[in-house]
Amino acid sequence: MSEEVVMTQAPSPKRKKNGKKKMSKKKKLLIALLIVVIILIIAAITVTAVIFHYIGKVKVEDPKTAFPKVDSVVDDDLTSEPDSPKEVIDEAKKRIDENLANKATEIVSDDNVINVLLIGTDSRGNDDRGRSDSMILVSVNKNTKQVVMTSFLRDIYLYIPDTEYTRLNHAYAYGGPDLLIQTLESNFKVRIDRYVRVNFFSFIDVVDEVGGVEIDVTDEEVEYVNTYLKEINRLEGMSETDSQLSSGGKQNLNGRQALAYSRIRYIGTDFQRTQRQRTVLETLFKKMKGLSMGELSDLLDVLLPQLATNMTEGEMFSFVVDSPSYLSYEVIQNRIPVDGSWDYMTVNSMSVIGVDFDENIDSLRKTIYGK
Repeated sequence: MSEEVVMTQAPSPKRKKNGKKKMSKKKKLLIALLIVVIILIIAAITVTAVIFHYIGKVKVEDPKTAFPKVDSVVDDDLTSEPDSPKEVIDEAKKRIDENLANKATEIVSDDNVINVLLIGTDSRGNDDRGRSDSMILVSVNKNTKQVVMTSFLRDIYLYIPDTEYTRLNHAYAYGGPDLLIQTLESNFKVRIDRYVRVNFFSFIDVVDEVGGVEIDVTDEEVEYVNTYLKEINRLEGMSETDSQLSSGGKQNLNGRQALAYSRIRYIGTDFQRTQRQRTVLETLFKKMKGLSMGELSDLLDVLLPQLATNMTEGEMFSFVVDSPSYLSYEVIQNRIPVDGSWDYMTVNSMSVIGVDFDENIDSLRKTIYGK
């Protein structure tokens, strides 16, 4: 009896009605994941390209070569008041020297704290370096989740390294951002990582680009706004009386008016002037938050080419990428000198501020580093 051999055949793969093989669920999932990855890569490349497009508009400079030190500066902001008694001035210099020589008070730094100095200059032209009319240290503390904005008053009396005893804003006039940073670090014992500088006159274009800023101007301030506005108009090649304010009250200021308002020094001295600057900046930032993507792009095209920094493109890129998390940080306003730690003096016909360095250094460290 012969055995019958039964041949078995593997089942044929399922086919669709049109005869094509049906794709497995696993293969579909892999393809879907691949498409997602490709989309994410394209998006990342696009975002990176956009960020570097804007970063490329910022001027990156080496302060050591861009700002050679000069031997002297001319100060046209003098007072007719007599100089303070010699013993008062000598005592102020003694406090400065003791602070500089105090090796126990070393310059503080923290890898989780980024200190960027914003420098607003009063330069009137390409050949005029100007002075640092506004100095705000922006400290981003990743430990405390805070952004601390510290204004240093321009008239603080201190010693500029290898130069002279004078007011703080002369440091920039002598040696640019590099010497200004050295001066702040040596006198206030805090590390400054990078700087960003901008000419105050570029501020005009930024305010105009967002349609102006609403500020409550007092009747007393109107006279000074109009006085500064005449000078700004001359420099801008316009009629001196253009855009003059007729009265006080809440009103929308254009770029030239806002700049004139920010520069008032003769009502409430420099303490109130820095407050006016912060008021204008805060109002400007609020308007920027409400801009559409197209309007924001137009604003960046106006603003960024007028900025200069010693940050590398890589550092700027990292800062921009991390900026969304920084927006959730608590913002703290700070000022040096702190209340009760200073007094007025007149030195070489300059109205200056003598400060208690120990008290201000201690306050600065606690506010920036939380310790």
